[in-house]
Amino acid sequence: MFKKIMKAAPDYLHLSVFEFIKHFFNLLTVKKYDSSKKYEDYTLLMGYSCRSLFEVCMEILKKEDLVIATTPTHHTSYRNIIENHVKPENIHIIDLNDNFNQIAKIPEVKKCDLVVITHMFGQDMDLSALSDFKEKHNCIVIEDRVQGGSLDQIFSDDVADISLYSMAMDKRPIALGGGYMYIDNKHEKIIKSAKEIINKLPKEKRRKRFIDLVKKIPTYLMYNSRIYLFMLVNTLNFLNIFIKRVNLFSFTMFYRTKNPGFSHYNYMLKPSNALLKSMHEKFTKYEKMENLYSDKLLQFRKNLSPEIVSYFFPWYKDAPLLTPYNTILIEEDLVDKFIEYLNRNNMICIANPTYKLFNFPKGNNPRYLKFNNGLVCIPSLANMKEKEMIFLANKLQEFHSLSQDIKKKDRKK
Repeated sequence: MFKKIMKAAPDYLHLSVFEFIKHFFNLLTVKKYDSSKKYEDYTLLMGYSCRSLFEVCMEILKKEDLVIATTPTHHTSYRNIIENHVKPENIHIIDLNDNFNQIAKIPEVKKCDLVVITHMFGQDMDLSALSDFKEKHNCIVIEDRVQGGSLDQIFSDDVADISLYSMAMDKRPIALGGGYMYIDNKHEKIIKSAKEIINKLPKEKRRKRFIDLVKKIPTYLMYNSRIYLFMLVNTLNFLNIFIKRVNLFSFTMFYRTKNPGFSHYNYMLKPSNALLKSMHEKFTKYEKMENLYSDKLLQFRKNLSPEIVSYFFPWYKDAPLLTPYNTILIEEDLVDKFIEYLNRNNMICIANPTYKLFNFPKGNNPRYLKFNNGLVCIPSLANMKEKEMIFLANKLQEFHSLSQDIKKKDRKK
């Protein structure tokens, strides 16, 4: 029996075909581009990636007894960088509220050198609670705003000293690579050291930039072309008749493993002239992206009851979630059932591909482990038609009802 196919992947690249091709033409540039610019209150530094810039910051701030306070979840690379530079006993977790969108408690420590905050779900976490803590310990505050709020703000709060951003393929803005950071001008030594470290890094080769762009072509088609995705899902459904292990979920996991679009390793490079050209061209091109994500969310939100929003999107604050990722939270033990349920309805989704907890015992608090393991990326709203949004909303409602029935049966047992 023919089933409706959701022509939207769990991600989206806000680029036209022409804009995508333009990045290949930038490989021909011979012009040199500045990788830094000083403004009145802050300095902009551009790098090969946001993770390389974070590594630069940690190299500058490192010392034998470095003590940090940090949010419990980070992108895998950020988590790894922190663990490589800081002893486990010197990493203190900042508690979040039950909706995982607000600081609930700051750890009581004798001293603290650094605070690292990761904003999530396309909105900023309120950092005002750190004001007194920062004044007491005279610490540096670094925020990862890759998945934060509007780029109209340089820092999410006055308490931040360094703010990190990505320009990778599905970020705001998109240069198909690269990253940048803002540093408050009062930190002259950090700015000077960061420039020196970045300038000494090996330069990204033109050939590497070309290969990285080529690798993004199938990803771009999968995320942005509704026809391509329609054909792909139908092909997988046909193959599944003969080979049961071939399905939407197995293909999604295989593809993401083989072509994730970035690397957790070998990222300590200086951006090539081609990448810097792409970054300069796209640096201020984020307003349309933010408007699209905001408008699509509002459109989708109209189809969801308050109960459903509270259940699947506990962090929602009645503000735009400025990200192509459509992330939900469900009970950890229902994740596999949920993914299977959406796959049966021809929707591509994937269990939390982004965030990780720390590896040491106190960094694996059961509460945050349950939260992290319950995150699922469902189809992105950015490329959806209104009928598809209604269809997705209905499927969320149906699964919510099923989950309540499952809970009742479990309680009876």
